[in-house]
Amino acid sequence: MGIESFLKERLFPVYKAYYALWVYYWPLWRRYTGRGILRKWQEYNLVEDGQTFLDYGCGTGDFTIPAARKVSEQGKVYALDCFRPQLERVLDRAEKAGLNNVETILSTRETGLTDESIDVIWICDVLHEISRRRPVLEELHRVLKQDGVLVIYDGMRKKILDYTGGLFSLTGRSGKFLKFVKIT
Repeated sequence: MGIESFLKERLFPVYKAYYALWVYYWPLWRRYTGRGILRKWQEYNLVEDGQTFLDYGCGTGDFTIPAARKVSEQGKVYALDCFRPQLERVLDRAEKAGLNNVETILSTRETGLTDESIDVIWICDVLHEISRRRPVLEELHRVLKQDGVLVIYDGMRKKILDYTGGLFSLTGRSGKFLKFVKIT
């Protein structure tokens, strides 16, 4: 049973309230906090034309859409989330923005992507919610290109290093923003 099914079946009244808050409140909050995060993207020259970008835990696409614009039609953005309604919202937003380079992935761990196919993996405010972090990071290590980067923005900060050891090496840090390269 997926998390969404569990919430619907077991906590139906709470689920409706939670989901309404999540879908409508979070994007407002992210628009406020997202500006600073996008400035970090520029500072670290994170997203470039023609790249393949994975937004792991994309939510409603607050970073998927800017990434899709930045990588342009020559690039590709994969938006992964465990909530189907979130992914539907991402596709709606991409369509309204005239973007044809966004593909969604419904999953809690596996990406279904080929080995070493991603230039940039972005995880924003999601890692702390994942109970089995190491298997997720192993999957991300598998799909990240040799010269690719993993960027995690999360309140776990230094604790993240406990899970990335042997897979990724930290190359940059600014508050909750951590940039890693792949260890071979």
